[in-house]
Amino acid sequence: MFQVVDRPKLYEQVVEQIKNMIVQGIYKKGDLLPSEKELIEMTGVSRITVREALRLLNEAGVIETHKGKGSFVVVDGSELESGEEETEAYNEQFINSTNARILLEPSVVREIAVTATDEELKAIAGCIGSKGYEDGEFHRSIIAATHNPVLLQWFDQMNSMETSPAIRSLVPPVRQKSVAAKIAQQHQNISDALMARNGEFAYFYMKEHLVFIRDTYQEYFKVFY
Repeated sequence: MFQVVDRPKLYEQVVEQIKNMIVQGIYKKGDLLPSEKELIEMTGVSRITVREALRLLNEAGVIETHKGKGSFVVVDGSELESGEEETEAYNEQFINSTNARILLEPSVVREIAVTATDEELKAIAGCIGSKGYEDGEFHRSIIAATHNPVLLQWFDQMNSMETSPAIRSLVPPVRQKSVAAKIAQQHQNISDALMARNGEFAYFYMKEHLVFIRDTYQEYFKVFY
């Protein structure tokens, strides 16, 4: 049976071209990339497409864009090269882990909306306001509220699978400003539902959040690895 061909988006093609030029040494660390206008002329795509490609490269830590000055390469070509087998294994591991979490964590959060103490719910909410808190810290506080050591061990294993060093020097989505802001809002929605003791809303918001994480990382792996 025929399947739909997955054609790379135009901005992904621009990202790939710039990446390849950095790997090949055409652009080295500290070099200024062509201007938006020049990139439009060189690639034959729209300004919106070029800006999206530059935004992704900037958020991933490949370039730094300074208003009025342009975009500068901030990585060596070697940092964009990776072992294909190692990378594919890590990508698959991350997605499998997140899919497992999608199956379980929404049910966990629905349960603790009823069973957790007020103090435990306040501790979960407090994670969001703490300086430099991590996505995993918020989720671990939720799992801890079940008082089930098996679930806690399971979560720690899933979390370790998702924080493999395979990502190297690039900035993963969870630490990119635009994605981090969305994650913080999603965490807040989950916490608000918990504080209201609304298990069904908590379930929905947790599932929505984890699907967002999975889809965002799938796009990241596709573009950068």
